[in-house]
Amino acid sequence: MRAGYNRISISFNPTTQVDTAALGINVGQTQNPVALPQITISGPGLNFGGPAGFPSAREVTTTQIGDTATYLHGNQVIKFGGEFRRVKHNSVNGDPGNFTYPSVAAFQQGFGSALTLTLGGLTYNAFVNAVGAFVQDSVSLGSNLKLDVGLRYDYLPSPTEGDDKLVAFDPGSSSLARIGSNGFTQVTKNGSDFQPRVGVIWNPTGDGKLAVRGAYAVMVNQSNTGYFVGEANNPPLTTPLSGQAAGTAASNIRLDSALTGAGAAALNPTFTDPNFLPGRMQTWNVNVEREIAGTGVMVGYFGSHGDRQRIPINLNQFATAGGTVRPYPKLSASSSIQPGATLGNITEQTSLGWSNYKGLWVTANHRMTHGLQLSGSYTLSKSTDTNSYDGTLTAQDSTNLADSVGPSDFDVRHRVAVNMSYDLPFKGNRFKDGWQVVVVEQAQTGNPLNIVTNLATITGSTTVRPDLIGALPAITPTPVLDPVTGAVTSYTWFTGGSNTVCDPRTTAPANQQCTSASVFALPYNAAGVAHFGNLPRNAVYGPGFGDTDLSIIKNLTLQGSARVQLRLEVFNLFNQANLGQPGRTATPLSTSFGVISNTRFPTGDSGSARQVQFAAKFLF
Repeated sequence: MRAGYNRISISFNPTTQVDTAALGINVGQTQNPVALPQITISGPGLNFGGPAGFPSAREVTTTQIGDTATYLHGNQVIKFGGEFRRVKHNSVNGDPGNFTYPSVAAFQQGFGSALTLTLGGLTYNAFVNAVGAFVQDSVSLGSNLKLDVGLRYDYLPSPTEGDDKLVAFDPGSSSLARIGSNGFTQVTKNGSDFQPRVGVIWNPTGDGKLAVRGAYAVMVNQSNTGYFVGEANNPPLTTPLSGQAAGTAASNIRLDSALTGAGAAALNPTFTDPNFLPGRMQTWNVNVEREIAGTGVMVGYFGSHGDRQRIPINLNQFATAGGTVRPYPKLSASSSIQPGATLGNITEQTSLGWSNYKGLWVTANHRMTHGLQLSGSYTLSKSTDTNSYDGTLTAQDSTNLADSVGPSDFDVRHRVAVNMSYDLPFKGNRFKDGWQVVVVEQAQTGNPLNIVTNLATITGSTTVRPDLIGALPAITPTPVLDPVTGAVTSYTWFTGGSNTVCDPRTTAPANQQCTSASVFALPYNAAGVAHFGNLPRNAVYGPGFGDTDLSIIKNLTLQGSARVQLRLEVFNLFNQANLGQPGRTATPLSTSFGVISNTRFPTGDSGSARQVQFAAKFLF
């Protein structure tokens, strides 16, 4: 019998906590502590206050109880057991408001051009339960063949909210209703799944030096609370407000009258598909391993197929190519919540996504011989999916998810990794003994880049990809030098014609119109009617990654079993530059599209500039 209890409590507060009412800022905040509104001055690009979404806090309590047992009978080893889990998730997020000023002068005068503000906080008290049980039988069918068969069952009931703070959208009646009323009895259906698995190990030579393995399994992944808590951010639990001046000019939007001057914003409700099911994955592999001169070499094929995977869609995507009509323009007059209110995007969390993976794995492991130990691996793989579990609206066309199938955001076609540890053969005294060198080398090709436009008139969000009207651009990394210092300021990752991104509309300026040298075009026809771009998702790959790490270790015995380990560690030994992804928003005359302005990771993580550290470890 085993039992577990885990509790995480964390809060994020604004660095500067102020009493906005005392400063004459009227944004109706009730969260404590209170933050300044997030203020953006468009001209010079200044941004201060906030940050948005603060204060924020969450508390997650997990309790678990379970037990397993083993029964031995002849050539069988039977294991069975079960568990119960309960997660209690409390969370709160505030909104200090967002103000935009078109210039410094407008800010000095106190006249803004836009504001968004949400009254009420995203607060919920969620409960997620799970019950599971399994049985597994390992059978030895002779001296060189073993078979494993098993079956697992999981019951995943609908999550609940302890304070009835979930509001869902009903497409059938175009209305909002609280869970627990108006026919909405629960967030989703209860999920239950049987998950078989089978594996076999065969040693055809009988000498233990050759193994042939194969396996197949079905696994279900219980989703976290993220897929349904958006329903705690819908009216009447929160009230979105906004103000917008004509164009980008300043208006009478002021901090001291924001609450009274703002009008009702279009509602953008988020809800969960009542038929949402937990993600499911089928995995399989066949591999052969052989010992050759003290080195174990494995070659295998590994594959998987995932379905029922989480993908949010815009249920209120514009129904016409011109982007003027939505399927649900307003809440119905019969809605119990804000009848007749204007609707914008409606985000529905669904489990309609899918994924596929196939890979060739080759590994080699050389056991310790004369102080030397080596291991290495090479992977040739391809991963494709609908959205790589991205929790935001990423599908170009929410009515056609197959259009967004492409390489996974994390797809890496080739990867090599080598690890070496060598105990130096120096002997004779305490200074010579105990030296060790460890080298870790890794290299891989780049990850995909999803090129999009800033066009939102079809989908309601900037997820529309451009048209590809020429050959994909050649990858030609070119450093951009500062004209004064000569230092590298950025890299141009790919190049096209003289006008890489063009605008096919007849009203486009002359220097943005399409030519024979153009590669990408904004997805318009000549008359200006928008459509979905034909460029596939994740069609271009970014820079690869390479890194060499070195450790020099000295082990020194003190007395008895006590010893000290001194370490000199160098990360990115050769100071290899690992570039980040290029700019991916395709717009005519853009100075950032296809340009890399940052490294792959920030300083302090794998892939940053060379770092050297010293460490001492005492063992006793």
